[in-house]
Amino acid sequence: MEKIRNIWERCMDYKIWLGLLLISDAIFGLFLWLADIRAFWELAGLILLFSVLLFGAAAVWTCRRESRCEDAVTEYLNRPDKEQEEEAISALSARERREIRLAAELLRGKEERLQEQAGHLEGYEEFIESWAHEIKTPLALMTLLLDNRKGEIEPDIHKRLEYARNQMQGYVDRILIYARLKAVHKDYLLEEVSVAECIGEVLSEYEMLLHEAGFRVTADVADAKVYTDRKSFCFILSQIVSNSIKYTRRDVTCPELVITTRKSAADKKLLLILEDNGAGIREGDLPFIFDKGFSGDAGGQRKKSSGMGLYLAGQLADELKIGIDVQSSYKKGTRFTLAL
Repeated sequence: MEKIRNIWERCMDYKIWLGLLLISDAIFGLFLWLADIRAFWELAGLILLFSVLLFGAAAVWTCRRESRCEDAVTEYLNRPDKEQEEEAISALSARERREIRLAAELLRGKEERLQEQAGHLEGYEEFIESWAHEIKTPLALMTLLLDNRKGEIEPDIHKRLEYARNQMQGYVDRILIYARLKAVHKDYLLEEVSVAECIGEVLSEYEMLLHEAGFRVTADVADAKVYTDRKSFCFILSQIVSNSIKYTRRDVTCPELVITTRKSAADKKLLLILEDNGAGIREGDLPFIFDKGFSGDAGGQRKKSSGMGLYLAGQLADELKIGIDVQSSYKKGTRFTLAL
């Protein structure tokens, strides 16, 4: 049925030639009628039948030829090498061969430029990743100095240095997480992880920033254990806590961060809930907060946002099969629920 439809479509493509053939038959039939009216009806039928059969045979041949040409060109476009180019050219006419050779030159030039750009990009990514690993050494030294020489540094200066260290550490972690997500072979270490310990680790990391922002933190977390990658899970939590600190409301004298756990009624999964009373998220922005580079609209607070933190957190959650549900009311607060 498909072949018949293709032949019919080809006939419609060349219907002008069929019309001209029938017109020529009519003219010759007129001449035949004027020459010998007695033989007109017999010969006119034969001429018409021969014309229709000839056109049909030509249509079938053209359909098969064009089908072979389409297959050859499609194969060449999927694999534009020299071998496929010659096979495609062998199935085409002289005019089409010139066109396909021109297209081949353009495609090969584009392929070479793409490979060159891919090489540059790969080298750039390798440099950034190596830099991120190398910068961890001076960061560790900075942490050691801030911890051991705390008494020799003025409190205000110590806070600023600690804040700068945390910021740099966060940026480095994002680079490494981004590289980890793009890697072909994942190096996740799935093990039994204590949710309470991970919460404590993240809160300890942001203790100075939480204290400086005046946060009242309430953590009522069950001593439950889940199987996941500890480093990735802590990174997800750190991005949520970081956003709570970053997007506080100026009209709130005591920002709050409440962390609780409970079991879901449907599938008995452990739900980890982190809720704040910060700036919140506009309703129109909520579906896009995990999109790459999306920073939303929360006034001047989001001007310096890169939109990468929650994007990376969302990607890691997908990799580790951690469900994330976000509920928010603008200028009232935001609730993140992690299904573990």
